[in-house]
Order: sequence, then C-alpha cells, then structure tokens
Amino acid sequence: MKVIPLIPVLFLFMSCSSNKDGKTDNKKTSGKDDIIITTDDSKSLSAYYYYNAGQKDNPQPLVVLIHQFRLNKDQWSQDFIESLLKRNYKVLAYDIRGHGNSSKVSYDLTKLLSDPNEAPGDVKAAFQWAKSQKGIDASRIGVVGTSIGGNLACYAKFSQGAKAAVAISNSKDGFEAFNGIDERMMGRPMPRIPNIFLVCGSMDGQHEQDQKYIYDNWLGDPKDMKVYDSDKHGKYLLDEHPEIYTLITNWLQKYL
Repeated sequence: MKVIPLIPVLFLFMSCSSNKDGKTDNKKTSGKDDIIITTDDSKSLSAYYYYNAGQKDNPQPLVVLIHQFRLNKDQWSQDFIESLLKRNYKVLAYDIRGHGNSSKVSYDLTKLLSDPNEAPGDVKAAFQWAKSQKGIDASRIGVVGTSIGGNLACYAKFSQGAKAAVAISNSKDGFEAFNGIDERMMGRPMPRIPNIFLVCGSMDGQHEQDQKYIYDNWLGDPKDMKVYDSDKHGKYLLDEHPEIYTLITNWLQKYL
C-alpha cells in the first residue's frame, strides 16, 4: 500500500479555504485589469494593470514595462511581474501604438523608431493615467524597456518625471531623437540624466557602442551599464540571461 506523507496533506489542507457551500477556494493574491489609455492624439493603448489584492487603492510605486519593436505587452515574464508585485510595486504594461491591441497606424511602423511625435506620446499618456490613479505614488514611477522600449524608458526619465529607468538594447539614434538631442549641442552645457541602468549584448550590432556613447555623454550618477557576451537583442537577451531580471529589480529597489 502506498503511504501518503502527512505533511504535504496538511499543507494542502491549510493552504485552501472553504466557502459556505463547502467548495474549496485558493486565495487570490494579485489583481490584473485590462485597461485602455487614450493619448493626446486620440490613440487607444491596450494595457494590463497589475496590483496586489487589497492594495489597489493604497499609494504604491509603479513600474511601467515597455516592449520592443514588433512585439507586445505579453513579452514580459509573468515571474518578473510577480517579483515586482512581491516588492510592493504596481505594474503597468502597455502596447505601443501600432502594436498588439492598441490603435493601428497608417504609416510604416519603422517611423515609430525615431519620430518624437509618435511613441513618446504613448509614454506621456501612460504617465497622465498613472498620475490620475489613487493607488499610484506618482513621485515613484520607474520604467523598464527593451529596444525602442529602452529609448522610451530614457525619454520617460528625461521628460516625464520617471524616478528610475532601465534600458535594454536601446540605440543612440532613438535615444537622441526622442529626447531632442542634437550632436551639434555637444559643446554646450547639457543636463545629465541620472538613475538609468543600461544593458546590452556585446555582439548585438552597434548597441554596445551606442550604449557606451549614451553612458559617457548623457547620463549622470547614479548610472550603470552591464554588457553580456551575446548577440541577443532586448527580450531575447532577457530570455538568454534571466538573471537580468534580478539586476533590474535590484536597481529599482535601490533608486525607485
């Protein structure tokens, strides 16, 4: 006869509760709302808003997750999102215009990579939405992004009042375009952008050189940069090196 260990049985019993009908329920520990955010130019952004159960209206810091080009808000690891919730952050992940379930666009999507009047407007709308929410501490918003999302994270730090940012595999051209930087301005005093952590692969095209240029010329302390021996880009670098998620949460815990 097979003997069932007592402790696991007790644990199973203790981890469940019964309702008045005698049915067993697992306690829900987090919430997720499907929301729509409207931009100033009337684009509708499809987004997920995550929060801990019972904490929706309690002011907490927010982490905004911005996906990379031609992907969508579902690119983010659920384990990563849960790790942020466990640290008492709320999380917002949205689809950039022209992606996922957000409003479609009539132009070639590559325009989004450098046009300061398009994707940055989505960031602005996300921040306007966040600042209107009772349960978000608007003074403590962090942004994490891959590729174009990384450039938008830097834009959020530079122009929208984000407190901390992480940019993975972002580019010099997009960074400068979104932040209105002209290299002819290099001889003039320019504000340095603090609290940004850069991550990339050493064999991912020009991204290491681009991030080093951004790091040296436009970032202020605290700042950091991590380079992996990899040709993977953005989300795929995260897949190859999931320890990056821990580096991200450590950065946010320190500076957000």
